[in-house]
Amino acid sequence: MWRVLTSYAVPLAGVALVTWLTSAMLAQWGLASAALLFLLPVLLGAARGGLGQGLVTALAGAAAYNFFLLPPYFSFRVHGPDHAVSVLVLVLVALVTSRLATRLRAREEEALARASASEELAQISALLAKGTPVDAFSRARDFVAGHYGPLHLGGEEDGFSSLDQAAAAWAMHNGDATGHGTAVMAAAEWSFLPLAPKGRGTHALMALARPEDGHTRPLGEIEHLQQVALLLGQGRDRIALEEERHARETFAESDRLRRTFLASLAHDFRTPLTVMTGQLEALAARSDEAREALAAARRLERTMSDLIAAARIEEGSLRPQCESLDLVDAADAACAAAVMPGGIELGHAIPADLPFVRADAVMLHHVLINLIDNALGYATSRVMLGAQAQGGEVTLWVEDDGPGVPPAERTRIFERFARIEGGDRAQGSGLGLAIVKGFAEAMGMQVSIEESPLGGARFTLWMKGEA
Repeated sequence: MWRVLTSYAVPLAGVALVTWLTSAMLAQWGLASAALLFLLPVLLGAARGGLGQGLVTALAGAAAYNFFLLPPYFSFRVHGPDHAVSVLVLVLVALVTSRLATRLRAREEEALARASASEELAQISALLAKGTPVDAFSRARDFVAGHYGPLHLGGEEDGFSSLDQAAAAWAMHNGDATGHGTAVMAAAEWSFLPLAPKGRGTHALMALARPEDGHTRPLGEIEHLQQVALLLGQGRDRIALEEERHARETFAESDRLRRTFLASLAHDFRTPLTVMTGQLEALAARSDEAREALAAARRLERTMSDLIAAARIEEGSLRPQCESLDLVDAADAACAAAVMPGGIELGHAIPADLPFVRADAVMLHHVLINLIDNALGYATSRVMLGAQAQGGEVTLWVEDDGPGVPPAERTRIFERFARIEGGDRAQGSGLGLAIVKGFAEAMGMQVSIEESPLGGARFTLWMKGEA
């Protein structure tokens, strides 16, 4: 109250000062100049206090002008129309000036509010940009809480009233500010502001309590707090991205260690397996047990080779040494190396006049061995290799008379450790077909799967023939 009275006292004191000066100098300045001087306190009052102070100052100035300067002196009677016009002009100037001053002050206050809000957002952004994501987010949260009071971050919090819980649910569902200070459920004690832009489908909110003094947050402050909430949401996203990056790095490191271990293990096993295989080959001609042990040793050797091949594919270290190869010789070598289960016939019908193909001999041998082993694991009685040349392209296939591969599984079958039901002899590392695909692509070939005329699956290699 005292501040209000003081604000009115300044322009009224100006009226008194102008009255004293004009009364003393009226003879020298004239009535017209004196009237203009009364505009000064009116402008001061309107600029300082708006319409209220402007009108009060204008009325006081008009009264003083009329009482002290216009005849009949020391009375409020107006002598002549020109004197009435002077009083009216003072009032009109007060009105116009007050309106202009009020608008200018409002714009200045809006500009200052925007500048203050922008500065605050910049401070929060700076806090979020420094240090680790967790520490930065904690500092930014404390900063906001220090300026606006208690807050919660997340979804619905325990301890909220039923109205506040309903406001939180509405805010999460619609992605808009809800609760205290907003147009939706304004009776709530908390303001709920989404931490992500509308349409992101997030369920995270910033909840701010009603100010301690009990006043209602204005709409402009709610709009600013929405921007603050989005910045805090970005801080949470940064934490999530950092956690995801760390998880990926941890997984990549563990996967690298796994591959290195498996490759090292496979290399360490290869030498003793070679010795064991050689000894068992010498004994296999005289002992059925030795033949079974030889077959098991070869399967283990094949598994070790698969592990090494898988590690090379994953590391991207495949460097094919392509040369001209005869598919007849390649098929003969692969069939000779196959571990044959009982009751299965393995044969091939590859034309002798096929053109040579460019391939890495070791990789192609590994591809054919894995395709044959896979077919032997699912075949009922027969596995066949075939090939043909057409239009400068050579196709070689391995097919069986087993249950085949369902269409829905034909893409997944080339993934690591993928298996399908149907083969009672199927065994191994589960890497065979993944290695087939990796080696084939490294040599510039393609591999596909379809139904075989024998009733099972047909795996086909597509490669370029040499003229």
